Amino acid sequence: MPTKRSSRSPEGTGGAPGKLILSGLTAFGYHGNNPAERKLGQTFTADLEVTLDTATAAASDRIGDTLSYPVLEKTAREILEGKPANLLETVAERIASAVLKLPGISRVTVRLSKRPPLPNLDTFTVEITRPSD
Repeated sequence: MPTKRSSRSPEGTGGAPGKLILSGLTAFGYHGNNPAERKLGQTFTADLEVTLDTATAAASDRIGDTLSYPVLEKTAREILEGKPANLLETVAERIASAVLKLPGISRVTVRLSKRPPLPNLDTFTVEITRPSD
C-alpha cells in the first residue's frame, strides 16, 4: 500500500523554510566561572539564527504570519540579563530552549560571545544549534 507523502518541509515547518537572523544583541549580565565576572558583570553579545516558515509571511505581508524580531530580542535579553550561570554554554542553551518555545520555530542557532580577561584574546564565543522536538 503506498504511503502518503508529508506536506511538511524537511525543516519541519509548514511552508518554505527561511531564517530570521538577529545580530549583535548586547546585554549586561553576571555570567562566568570567575568570581570577578559574577560580581562585576560584563557585556555579552548574542547572535540568533531562527529557522521557520517564511513563505507564508512573504505571501501575506502580515507580521502575524511570522515571528516579530523584537520578540526574539526580548527573549534573549531576559536570559542574558537574568539568572547567572557559570558557563556560556549554559546561557546559550537557555536562550535556545526559550526560542524553540516560540510558535513556528523549527531550529535555532545561538552564538554567544564575551570579552574574556585574557591578554591575547579579544573574544570567546560559544555556538550551539538545536532543532525543535
